[in-house]
Amino acid sequence: MNKKTKLDQETPTKKIIDDVEEGINDAGTVFSTETEPLESNSKQLIRYLLWGLLSVVVNFGTFYILYHTIHMNYQVANIIAWFLGVQVGFWVDRVIVFHHKSNSAFQEMLAFYATRILTFLIETATLWIGISVLSANGTGSKLVGQFLAIVGNYVLSKFFIFKNRH
Repeated sequence: MNKKTKLDQETPTKKIIDDVEEGINDAGTVFSTETEPLESNSKQLIRYLLWGLLSVVVNFGTFYILYHTIHMNYQVANIIAWFLGVQVGFWVDRVIVFHHKSNSAFQEMLAFYATRILTFLIETATLWIGISVLSANGTGSKLVGQFLAIVGNYVLSKFFIFKNRH
């Protein structure tokens, strides 16, 4: 009797893990001569917004815990939250959103961080204006900064970091 064990059965979680693993294992070079079918921008944007929520939750959650619970300085809390959010965002964008395949993940990560510095500065300025200048709520200021960062990050990722180079 060939009974499949519970681990051998195809579950939605196992399928996602297998797909991600396959995407990483099948990664080609950045300057590949093969052309892949073009995917619509709307599909990428929808994936970016849906999966991008993960990095926003990491960023915002870390900021909230550090600023509101631990009472850390808002700028220090924002730097830590930004770093963790960017790290999650890199892997989500690379593997899931843009399906980017290359052998230069470290170089891409450096470029990803470099472009995120610009949106970090925008978010930091938004927090400073909101909290220090306008005496507004820190959470509300963080939400405005996150919105501006999301828009900027999508544009920078799509057209500079994970651009398909043929």
